[in-house]
Amino acid sequence: MLCLPLQLIKGKAWLRARSFEENPRTMRFRDIVYFAYKYYYKSPQLPENDALLRHFREETPARATIAQVLATVSIGGDLMPYEMIRPEYTKELWTSVGGDFFGSDLVFANLETPIDDEVASSFVPEVMLYDMHFNTDPQTMTVFNGGGAYRGYDVLSIANNHTLDQGLRGVDKTIEYLEKHGIRSVGARRNSSDAGFELMEVNGIKVGFLAYTYSLNQFTLPADAGWKVDLLPLNTENCDLTALHSRVKQCREAGAELIICALHCGNAYQAYPSAQTVQLFERVFSECGVDVIAGGHPHNLQPWRSYAFIDPFDGRQKTGFAIYSLADFIAYDIYTWCHLCAYVKLELGRDAAGQVVFNPLVRPMVMLREDGHLRLEYAEQIFQQGQLSDDLKDMKILYDICMQNGNAANA
Repeated sequence: MLCLPLQLIKGKAWLRARSFEENPRTMRFRDIVYFAYKYYYKSPQLPENDALLRHFREETPARATIAQVLATVSIGGDLMPYEMIRPEYTKELWTSVGGDFFGSDLVFANLETPIDDEVASSFVPEVMLYDMHFNTDPQTMTVFNGGGAYRGYDVLSIANNHTLDQGLRGVDKTIEYLEKHGIRSVGARRNSSDAGFELMEVNGIKVGFLAYTYSLNQFTLPADAGWKVDLLPLNTENCDLTALHSRVKQCREAGAELIICALHCGNAYQAYPSAQTVQLFERVFSECGVDVIAGGHPHNLQPWRSYAFIDPFDGRQKTGFAIYSLADFIAYDIYTWCHLCAYVKLELGRDAAGQVVFNPLVRPMVMLREDGHLRLEYAEQIFQQGQLSDDLKDMKILYDICMQNGNAANA
């Protein structure tokens, strides 16, 4: 009801997305109103400007020639502790997609919740009306990790706006839990001397993982623990990327031939990333030399594309790949667009000069809810069905936008 008059006043202007920090610590009242309008009433389906639309539809670098695929990497989106993500509701969650997703040599995603099993769990309600301090439990972690049917994740990012929901102790307990279950983590550290990246080798290829977040919601890091979480003001114009550049340099010097960076940033509940986010991702390639950017936080799927850039460390011409939002991977939001997500499958090989090259494959999926149970299905198969529900029709609008503009990889 509150949004109805806003539709009359702002409806035409708000058909297009706009850039703003979208940070709970800095949002003004008008930002909160705009955010609520996007979430509860009508999401922007148009890009911020026409130049952004042309950007996504321009020709991108050709796919790499890989004579032999030496390794594969799966990259998923945000794992969030919604009340529906329970064993009793997710018995068939992974049946259709789990074999391919978890079948890669390395599997990566963003864990958007602390896990401290000595603290009561705190799950996300479908309708969010207040600040929520997340904490999940081992049962939900098992659901996230494939339900016990697959080998699970190799690395998880824990850098996101909920990293400090259980305080500094929650960060340490999360890292401790993951280590106990054979999962490495990036984006937050127990000790200031920790490297701040993970390096894993598969069939002679060394892959580095990094993660940064733009916000910690209403929380701040203590003055003597600024190193605890990899935090940068990524949603602000001309963000200083010196720290990221330095971290990539250290990762390269440790032997990384391919670097995947999870960036938790951007603007939620809109079909396209903001112009500021697009500029940021281009800078992360050209100034920092990252090879793959996995975007998270916007909750719904956004387009992807490849970028040509010059590596700032060795001067080589390279091709990077960015997906602006992988969306909510394992979650169940009231907002329909959040039920469309994707994972990226990277095929890695070497070119004639022996350098590591890769090709990305984007696999959009739909989170179906039937008879109170959740199941992930590949979007292409769902949308080929003749009769679609209203929710699926709404998701297909976003799916078509992403497929038309995600011209770097075939689904």
